[in-house]
Amino acid sequence: MPQKRDEYLLSLLSLGIKLGVILVASVSCSKLTVAHQRTRALYREVEAEYARQQEHLLVARRAFAEIFQIDRGGGQRVVWDPPPSDDPERPAAGSP
Repeated sequence: MPQKRDEYLLSLLSLGIKLGVILVASVSCSKLTVAHQRTRALYREVEAEYARQQEHLLVARRAFAEIFQIDRGGGQRVVWDPPPSDDPERPAAGSP
């Protein structure tokens, strides 16, 4: 009888260990799934912000190209002159 009781206890212990491993694996998988979903959501947010910034950059490039374009057909040309210098020995840019 004690041998059957020992076998019964060992099988219960084995079953408990197996259930514990299954429980730990299930919890780990669920946490991993939640973390993966968060990562994907953050990636989508970053991707959307990147697309917005790319669009903003494209608009800025077009505006820059329109302002500083070289047009041989008599278009306007923008020339930047620095502000006049307060130093009398140093003439302002563009003065003879």
